[in-house]
Amino acid sequence: MIVAQPTAALSLPDRFMDRRHLWRVFRASSIFRVILAALLLAAAALDEQNRLFGKQNPQLFLWAALGYLALALLASANAYWRRPRMVVQAHLQMVADLVVLTVMISASGGITSSLNSLLITAVAANSILLPLSSALLAAAMGFILLAASWLLNQWHAAQALARAEHGAMGWPPHLWGRLGDVNDDLVRLGVLGAVLFIAAGLTYALAERARRGEALARRRTLELFEAAELSQGIIRHLQNGVVVVDPTGQVQLLNETAQEWLDCPRAVPDLPLEALSPPLAGRLRNWLDGGMEHPAFRPAEHRPELIPRFTRLSGRQAANVLVLLEDSQQAAERLQQIKLAALGRLTAGIAHEIRNPLAAIGHAAQLLQESASAGASDQRLAQIVHNNVKRANRIISDVLDLARRDQLKPERLALKTWLEDFRQEFPRGLDQPTIEWRQSVEPAEMAVTFDPHQLWQVLWNLCANACQHGSRAGETPRIELHAGLDDGRARPFLDVRDTGPGIAADNVAKLFEPFFTTRAKGTGLGLYLARELCEANRAQLQYRPLPEGGSCFRITFTAANFVSETN
Repeated sequence: MIVAQPTAALSLPDRFMDRRHLWRVFRASSIFRVILAALLLAAAALDEQNRLFGKQNPQLFLWAALGYLALALLASANAYWRRPRMVVQAHLQMVADLVVLTVMISASGGITSSLNSLLITAVAANSILLPLSSALLAAAMGFILLAASWLLNQWHAAQALARAEHGAMGWPPHLWGRLGDVNDDLVRLGVLGAVLFIAAGLTYALAERARRGEALARRRTLELFEAAELSQGIIRHLQNGVVVVDPTGQVQLLNETAQEWLDCPRAVPDLPLEALSPPLAGRLRNWLDGGMEHPAFRPAEHRPELIPRFTRLSGRQAANVLVLLEDSQQAAERLQQIKLAALGRLTAGIAHEIRNPLAAIGHAAQLLQESASAGASDQRLAQIVHNNVKRANRIISDVLDLARRDQLKPERLALKTWLEDFRQEFPRGLDQPTIEWRQSVEPAEMAVTFDPHQLWQVLWNLCANACQHGSRAGETPRIELHAGLDDGRARPFLDVRDTGPGIAADNVAKLFEPFFTTRAKGTGLGLYLARELCEANRAQLQYRPLPEGGSCFRITFTAANFVSETN
C-alpha cells in the first residue's frame, strides 16, 4: 500500500521540484522586468508634447529607465546562471524595483502619477518568491520611499515658490500653511501604503497556497505513477498470461508471460487478437456469444497447452475483456499437489491403523511356522501369510514415501562420483548373484540438482526393475547407466538401459499408473513413485524403447552445471 506523505513536510524530490519551479518563476519575473523597462524607456523617448511619463523631470526618468533596464538584464542573466542564490537575487531585485520605481514616480509627478500601480505590482511580484517577513518589509520600504519622495517634492516646490517670491533661497513664512493644504496627498499616500501592505500579504498567501497545492498535486501524481508501475510490475511478472481486449478486438495489454506463450513480438501496437492468436480469438467470440465451455488450446507445437478464462473489467474499462491464460500443466500440477496432500493425510491413518495389525498377523504367522506341532501344509500357509504381510508393508512404505515427496532437500551432486557410490551399494541389497554393469558420464564434470535420498530411491526402483524384467531367460542381467546432455536444450539426462525383451506396446500407456504391475508379487507403485519423485525435483522420467531391443528409462534434469564451476 502506498502511504501519502503529510503536506507540511516535503520530501527531497518535492524540494528539488520546488527549487526548479521557483527558478522558473524568477526567470519569468526577470523577463517581465526587462520588457517593462524597455516600454518605460520607449515612453521616455517620445516627444515632449506626447510624453506619457517623466514630465516633471524627463532627464531623471530617462536615466532611471536606463538603469532599470540594465539591472533587469543583469538579473535575467544571473537567473539563468543561478549565481548568487535565488533568495539573495530576489532581495536585491526587490530593493532595485522599489528604488528605481520610486525615482520614476517622483520624476513623473509623485503620488499623483499613474506609475504607482507599477510599484504595487512590483511589491506583489516580489511577495511571490520572498518569505512573508520580506514581503511585508518590501511594502514598508515602498511606503517609506513614497513618503520620502513626496516630502522631497514638497521641499522642492517650497524652494521654487520662495525663489519666485523673494528671489533667494529660504523658507517662506506661509509654507506651513501650504503644508496644511495637502490633505488630499496625505490621504492618497495613506491609501497607497495600505494597498501595498494588502498586496504583499494577499499575494504571499495566494502564492503559498498555490505552492502547497502544487506540491500536493506532485505528490499525488508521483503516488499514481508508483501505483501504476507497481500494478504493471505485478501484471508483468504474473505466472499466468494476461491479455486485455477492447470491444473492437484490439489488444490493449499483454504481459510478458502471455507474450511468451502466444509467441508474439514484444511491441503490440493495437494488434488485433485475431492476428495474434486465432484460436484464442475464436474462444473469445464463443464466450461473447454466451458459450460456457472454453477448451484448452496450444498456440504452437513447442508451446504449452493453455486454458483461457474470460471476464469483463469494471468501471470505465467495463467494455474491455480480461483474458487470463493458464498453463494446463501447471494447473495439473496444482491439482496433483492437492491430491497428494489428501493422500498424505490418508496414508498417515493407514500407517497407524494397518501396520500394527499387520505386525501382529506377521508375528502370529512366524510363530505358527516355528511351532513343533505344525505340519507341512500349515507351515506353507503360514509362509504365504508372512509373504503377503511383507508385501502389504512394502505397499504402505511406498505410499508413505509418495506422501513425503514434498519434503525434499535438493543438493548439487557430482553425477560421476555419485553414480560410482550407487554402483557399489546396489548389488548388496539384491538377491541377484551377478549383474553386468556399465556406466558413463559425458562430460565427466557434469553435476545435477536433486535430493540425493530421492534420487537413490528412483534409481533403485529403475535398476531393480531392470534386473527383474530386463534380462532374457538364462542370461545375466545387464544394466547400463549413461549420463549426458540432450541436443536441443542442453539439459542433463540419465538413461537406465537393459537388454531384456522390452515392454509390450499395450502396457506402455499404463506404465506409470499407480498399482499397475505385471508381476504377481509386485505392488505397482515403483515406477509411479519414481516419476512423482522426479517431478518433485523438477525433473522428468520417460520411457524410451530401444530399437535394438530392451528398455530405456530417461531422467531429464532441470539445468546442467559443472563441478569445475566451484573449483
